[in-house]
Amino acid sequence: MNKFTLTIIPFKDDWKQKEGPLDFKMRNDYLFRAFLQCDNESLKALIASLLYVDVSEITSAEITNPIILGASADDKEIRMDIHVILNKQQPIDIEMQTYNRAGWKERSVLYACRGYDNLKHGDLYKDHPGFWQVTFCDYTLFKENPAFNTSYMLTSTDDRHYIYSEKIKLTNIDMTKIDLATDNDINYGLVNWAKLFMAETWEDLKMLAEKNKTIERAVSSAWQMTEEEIIRERMRNREEGEMMWQSMQKELEEYKKQSAEYQKQSAEYQKQSAEYQKQSAEYQKQSAADQKRIEESERLISEKDALLTEANRVNSEKDALIRELTEKLKSAGLNL
Repeated sequence: MNKFTLTIIPFKDDWKQKEGPLDFKMRNDYLFRAFLQCDNESLKALIASLLYVDVSEITSAEITNPIILGASADDKEIRMDIHVILNKQQPIDIEMQTYNRAGWKERSVLYACRGYDNLKHGDLYKDHPGFWQVTFCDYTLFKENPAFNTSYMLTSTDDRHYIYSEKIKLTNIDMTKIDLATDNDINYGLVNWAKLFMAETWEDLKMLAEKNKTIERAVSSAWQMTEEEIIRERMRNREEGEMMWQSMQKELEEYKKQSAEYQKQSAEYQKQSAEYQKQSAEYQKQSAADQKRIEESERLISEKDALLTEANRVNSEKDALIRELTEKLKSAGLNL
């Protein structure tokens, strides 16, 4: 790996013989990281395109968090974003984001605040160089407000959008929205960088390189790095890790979808159960009323039976009295 410890990689054009799909895309974050770390001229050219300036204005671009190429990309201490000190003063964080991970907006703000919080004891606040975070994405961060190149700063919330401070800036390059690029994006080569990162075939790279020597050199450097097996292995590991993450995300989304469906069904069952309970309570109420009516009817029948029994008893006594009187009259010789 000593051949890639320098920041200048000799130009070679052997890659122009290749055809068909690329083995690895330039937006592989390990390749993106390793390529810009080892090709300082390309790093300067990329930053110049982002700033809309000629590359001659970039006197230095020092990476302050270099990685050991070939080291495991799974090591916790390795992050794929690139910390750069531009012209020995301006700190920049450059990162490739190829999947729309949940919480990226919040994470990018956290990174920017951490990058800004580097004032040393005795330094004056007014002399703070600020912090600039740049993210290349192959997805649209804000679907309601699509754009190719958008920068965000602290501004007022009224219609004037007055800038409170330019010391913290977050720039998002949506590589899927090249059609929305401005003239400056095109003229200063930022669109060419986006096309390079989004290229799918060797033919795509050849077409870009024919018109742009900077891109031609960048392709040469990146191709030479992908020819090293240890780097290819790390790139494969990153891709496999991302594929696993995507698979887990899909499973999670499916689980959430099923869970939502189960909750919907459960709510429907609970609704039906409540309706059944309501009907049951109504039936019980009706049953109780019917039972009360039955009991009242039985009471009235019982009272009627008692009255009939009493009437029969009175009639029996009356009949007995009549018989007794009749017998007495007969005994007296009197006939009715």
